[in-house]
Amino acid sequence: MSGQDRMGAEHPFGGHSPGGHGDGNPGGGGAGPAASGGGLPGHGLRVVDLGAGMAAALVSTLLADAGAVVHRVAPSGDEVFDEVYPAHRGWRSVTVPADPADLDVLLAQADVCLVGGEDHPAVTPRHDAADLADRYPRLVVAHLTGYAAGHAPGAPAVDLLVQARTGMVAEHFSDRPLYFAVPFPTYGQAMLAALGVWTALLERAGSGRGQVVGASLQQGAALFMTPFWMRAERPDAEFGKVTPKDVKHLIFQCADGGYVQFVMGVPSAVAKLYRILGIDVPVDPADRGIPRVGASPDTYFGDRPLIAAHVAKLDRAGILAAAEVEGLPAAPVLDLGEFLDDEQLAANGLLVDRGGATGPGNVIGFLGSARAPVETDGPAGTGPTGGGPPLAGVTVLDFGSYVAGPFASRLLADLGASVLKVESLGGDPNRGLQRHFLAAHVGKRALAVDVKTPEGAEVLRRLLARADVVMHNLRPKAAERMGVSPEAVRAVRPDAVTLQAFAFGPTGPRADAPGFDMVIQALLGLERRAGGPDGPPLWIRTPYLDYVSGALGAVAVLMALYGRRTAGRAGDMWVSLLNAGMFLLSDLLREADGTLRGAPPLDGALQGVHPGERLYRTADGWIAIAARTEEAALAMWRVMLPGEPPLPRAAWDGAVAARFDEVCAGRTAAALLTALAEVGVWAEECRTDGLAELERVERAGPERDPAVACLLADRADDRYGRLTGCLGPLVSFSRTETPADDLPGGPGHGAHTRQVLAELGYTDAEAEELLRAGVVR
Repeated sequence: MSGQDRMGAEHPFGGHSPGGHGDGNPGGGGAGPAASGGGLPGHGLRVVDLGAGMAAALVSTLLADAGAVVHRVAPSGDEVFDEVYPAHRGWRSVTVPADPADLDVLLAQADVCLVGGEDHPAVTPRHDAADLADRYPRLVVAHLTGYAAGHAPGAPAVDLLVQARTGMVAEHFSDRPLYFAVPFPTYGQAMLAALGVWTALLERAGSGRGQVVGASLQQGAALFMTPFWMRAERPDAEFGKVTPKDVKHLIFQCADGGYVQFVMGVPSAVAKLYRILGIDVPVDPADRGIPRVGASPDTYFGDRPLIAAHVAKLDRAGILAAAEVEGLPAAPVLDLGEFLDDEQLAANGLLVDRGGATGPGNVIGFLGSARAPVETDGPAGTGPTGGGPPLAGVTVLDFGSYVAGPFASRLLADLGASVLKVESLGGDPNRGLQRHFLAAHVGKRALAVDVKTPEGAEVLRRLLARADVVMHNLRPKAAERMGVSPEAVRAVRPDAVTLQAFAFGPTGPRADAPGFDMVIQALLGLERRAGGPDGPPLWIRTPYLDYVSGALGAVAVLMALYGRRTAGRAGDMWVSLLNAGMFLLSDLLREADGTLRGAPPLDGALQGVHPGERLYRTADGWIAIAARTEEAALAMWRVMLPGEPPLPRAAWDGAVAARFDEVCAGRTAAALLTALAEVGVWAEECRTDGLAELERVERAGPERDPAVACLLADRADDRYGRLTGCLGPLVSFSRTETPADDLPGGPGHGAHTRQVLAELGYTDAEAEELLRAGVVR
């Protein structure tokens, strides 16, 4: 289906959307929406994109893939991003180019406007978000910045520099910074901006008013660092169970030169691995290979030296075949692009046309390609009507566990939704990893129930009858057995929105395969990318695909709630770890001849992608430099190598970087930063503690600034006392409230069971009988 067919209507000033999809599927993966574009949640929305750089482009693609028409009025100099990002023109192909002279008319008709974005010296200053919101009262204005208001005023919005200033670069190795090849702040900002846009649109459906939504690169970084940028008033041993820096995952080189990734945690995992590799060492048959707190980085996930010696004797294909027989999760560590022909990507509809090349798209799925979404009686359902948190009145049931599923509902809870975590009597297995559990569950209530009993099934029925949203990351057959499949939910609550989080997807050859964050990283080449072209593959210590999947899931729910409220349509949505991984490869495009183009690879030191955008060690620390133009590069050269004839920026190579390394090693960070600032070169000190940096900003102000509060939420937790850190709303709104102080912490197992039963109409005596019978906890 072409972009014209999908949109189904002409745009103002002539023409149709060029954003067609190469696989013939309109914006929803292999299990897509109804055959017409009208089934997409964004159908009928008009967006004006005035933003610059990668994050703004990604927000545009997310909105266009959801059915919106996006008009593009590019800022002066915007074409420079075609050089920075080879995929830039592909991203922008989903938009309709518009004449700047028509901007006022476009904005008067628009629902959403994107402003701000990535800084580049060649791009001129852009529009004022507050002014646009004042001039067009119904307009939702997404303002993309480098930092939250009140933080680092005037600091450039460049991903590398934000990684440095926030301390993100110090979050993997203990003795040196790491430049993250996947620009996490940028991807986080794009997802938060989309989250904020759909939230504001949903709120506008009740209030009739637009507002400014703020999302920064700094907040995008915080989204990924939540389990690490967290403090507890009363920490205990469980709170300390967080993956340490310098850790090495179970990635090993085989006899044939290929790498393999193992995943532990399943029953008898250690015994299974040792049988596969022929390791004749006695082990506890029950040992699941749970990470060993306090162990060295090389043995945290297992005895790496022992395992490596045996893997090196075997070919990868044989190891993987044996792992499949044993039931131990394992995957080949592939290069970028190797997985692009896998049938699962086609089943998910993930490869789409991006300006004549093929690239990732449709990362949020819509179930029900063979039928239209269920029609309700009209624009209905609880939701915001002006005032208070934007999702006040929305009730969410979360049957998920671990992170990828529950993180979505935690983001909704931050925005005011009432979220109930429904657990088995055994509890969420992730409760043993408290920081990740808290990151995914603060702000929720908890009910423990055995839904396999008749009495438990009745509790479930009553819960479903009250729910606006039902979500889980169960396998489809398990969801059917529990009674929380989309069909089962519909039988009780026809207008409920559902969200399913899969490993690979709802259909396709891998649909039933178990999936783990590191398995998807290995398959998609993300571990190869992180380790650089010459180094071994690298697994980053945060399970970032889990958090991306959760964030995309929250966006999916808001899209569906908007469709329900404005068009009376209920929707079944889905996300997956595979989709999340592909989203993080949005800068990778494949030409018709099969060649790949994308962001340049990391250098061998894992410090940058070019000598002009790189981390440098000084005599007393580290700095990050972003000399993004020829003029800036010339100025940087004169600071580093005064008197020497400069080379053009395009000719800078590893030898030039080595020369700069020598110069930096002999000068202090402060001296270099001063010298670079004097000639207009952007640079930042590399901070070593992200949470401490946030707290420093808070202490610098005379009172608690709302912008600081959005990054340093204050929560009351029964177990840990006060919790502080990135545990509150990471997107800001100019008009609606998103409190960040005195919020609830993480729920104990079954902590609200009695309260919820009373709300469902059970008497005290009936609730007591359910407790006595072991139906609830």
